[in-house]
Amino acid sequence: MPTRTRSVPAWSLWLATFGCCAAGLAVTLAVTRPLTVAVLVEGAAHALAFPLGYATIGLVLSLRRPANPIGWLYAAAGLVWSLAIPWDPWLVQLVAEHRPLPLAAQVAAVFGEFNWAPATVLGVTLPALLVPGGRLRSRRWRPVAATGVAAAALAVVGGGLAPAQLEDLPIANPFGLAGPAGAVAGLLAAAGSVLWAATMVASLVCVVVRFRSSGGVERQQLRWVAAGAAAAVAGLLAGVAVPQRTVISSILYAMVLCIPLAVAVAVLRYRLWDLDRLVSRTVTYAVVTALLAVPYLLIVPAAGRVAQGSGNLAVAAATLAAAAAFAPLRRRVQGQVDRRFNRRRYDAARTVEGFAARLRDQVDLDALRVELLAVVDQTMQPAGASMWLRPRA
Repeated sequence: MPTRTRSVPAWSLWLATFGCCAAGLAVTLAVTRPLTVAVLVEGAAHALAFPLGYATIGLVLSLRRPANPIGWLYAAAGLVWSLAIPWDPWLVQLVAEHRPLPLAAQVAAVFGEFNWAPATVLGVTLPALLVPGGRLRSRRWRPVAATGVAAAALAVVGGGLAPAQLEDLPIANPFGLAGPAGAVAGLLAAAGSVLWAATMVASLVCVVVRFRSSGGVERQQLRWVAAGAAAAVAGLLAGVAVPQRTVISSILYAMVLCIPLAVAVAVLRYRLWDLDRLVSRTVTYAVVTALLAVPYLLIVPAAGRVAQGSGNLAVAAATLAAAAAFAPLRRRVQGQVDRRFNRRRYDAARTVEGFAARLRDQVDLDALRVELLAVVDQTMQPAGASMWLRPRA
């Protein structure tokens, strides 16, 4: 996929999520009375933990591995979570002032009540079925994925039409149907909740089964992912069983962040999706930029005073002097960062340097052939490698 083709939708999803969170802050400042620090801290923590957390991880993964759907699912989950944020302060203030809710507020209230279903299916169930390569383990898991999507739809539609009291706001469902239609909607909502819980458990089982049949690096990757998925599913299922809108329920629901956090640990420790290279370059550029900017800011004024009005020539000379003086330091920083975040490149460079040193003293062609193939296997990791030597005349 071309860079522009994948960067535009990836950044669009993240910017939409960020825009919803920023709009929520603006609405809070405009309508919430009394406006306290606790209200701002709670809103900021909710936005940073759920929508922006998933959206940021989804942005990085979709930019780096656009063919892997997990990044796009994370980004979509963050966006779904964020859509209700701009409306929440307004709804809370309307209810607190006992004012009637307009149609837009009623729709926002119902959506905010049930958006957990599609958000968790996109951010937990489907990624757990697809981790780590972005594909289902076999065709037998397709019904589980389809059931998860259907469960989210049933929970939203059935819950939005069922005559019941909303939990997030102390009001009755404004779109609740009366009579048999309302009873059917309640059954659909209950069925959606049951299927949602079943697919959550099934996705955890899928990760465990994939872990037991894996080996090598993939097993180490899935060790972290399985632990994060288990904690997230346990927190979500326990959160349903405890009283809502309490500290305990908030902590349990926040455990859904264990999945992206586990993925992040797997990325840093076991090179999941090869994002270690991205982290290595980011850290290197940040450190090197700081190392070059600080001496530049110190050298340029001094050079300007020494040159006494030489102008651009003195500035250019100061820039070149700073770059030349800190080039060895940049290489050392790159090596240290590669050693921590890009171990494959660091080990490959060490292996090639050692082979080059031994090559000067090696005269046995058979031993050289064996060692050369071993070096190629360690550094390039090809599917197969062979060496052909021209026979002697």
